[in-house]
Amino acid sequence: MTPVRITIIGLGLIGGSLAKALRRTNPDLYMTGIDLNKDNLSAAFAEGVVDHTSECFDEAAAASDVVFLCTPMGQVTETLKAIGPAIRPDTVITDTCSVKTPIMQAAAEYLPEKASFVGGHPMAGAEMSGYASARAHLFENAYYILTPGQNADEAAMDMLSRLISSTGALPLVMDPETHDRLVGGVSHLPHCAAAALVNAVIDMEDKESLIPGLAAGGFRDITRIASSNPQMWQEITLANRDHLIPLLSGLIHNLQHFRSMLDQGDTQAVRDYFQRAKSYRDSLPLRENLYQTRFFELYVDVEDKPGAIGQVATILGTNGINIKNIRVINSRENEPGCLLLSIPDGPSLAQARGLLISHGLKAYAK
Repeated sequence: MTPVRITIIGLGLIGGSLAKALRRTNPDLYMTGIDLNKDNLSAAFAEGVVDHTSECFDEAAAASDVVFLCTPMGQVTETLKAIGPAIRPDTVITDTCSVKTPIMQAAAEYLPEKASFVGGHPMAGAEMSGYASARAHLFENAYYILTPGQNADEAAMDMLSRLISSTGALPLVMDPETHDRLVGGVSHLPHCAAAALVNAVIDMEDKESLIPGLAAGGFRDITRIASSNPQMWQEITLANRDHLIPLLSGLIHNLQHFRSMLDQGDTQAVRDYFQRAKSYRDSLPLRENLYQTRFFELYVDVEDKPGAIGQVATILGTNGINIKNIRVINSRENEPGCLLLSIPDGPSLAQARGLLISHGLKAYAK
């Protein structure tokens, strides 16, 4: 089954990025974009990302081989109701929401009995929202979780998996319950923790107003995700509360246990607490967006001056070394350098370190 006509409902960060990614690698697809924001539609059409724009959900869905629902969670149910009567049996419908169980239930209720629905969740995103923030490479090297419905046959799964793979994402199939439990731990809980950290600092007394300056380092890094869309996270956390509440209880228990250690002045227990966390954190694969291939990290100590990053990139690029990712470390309390490079393999790491050292730079491998 080869998809020809695709409709993307919702051209925000995820839907817009999906449209751009599919256009880049599937130029023959005919894509229709639907969005309540006319500026998003105009921009996507003007850029040649979509071939057609529409305000009619059911007509576009009826003419499509694949329909992507990329609206906020609160709108998905209403969209399923709207397109349900028009869906053909051979049309594949999917979504991009962060919680799967309620979406799968809504699809079973509002879509025709033989409709092929596959829940979807791209494990990628950004703090910024809207079509203006969309980018074609957003899904590269990120897991894209698929939760097939009862009537999603092998042909539908194969077609959708090939489309998703063409964006650079890595399709991963699991059941909705497992998805919500695991993602609740690695995605939803951290957002709650980041918001709690920020709110705790807001409540601190700071007569000298020194906190904003001091928080520019490690605090800003660890709470980065607290800048995400509040309405979106309201919907996500409420939708996944059955899994999130026990996870929050576990986090609270951990903090209370640690507080007790401090209260008792238990030196060994405090050390063990941090060591346990460090050992597990250090065992995690060194990868961006849950990428399957292990990257090697190279720290580079450079001065804060124009051209510093370009110098490093030029040295490595002219010698054929691919930098998979590069970021500036704002907080350097526990790191030796202020640039962190992700290098694809061990030999390239060793070569990169040697080259940078030969150019008078300090480079450290981990």
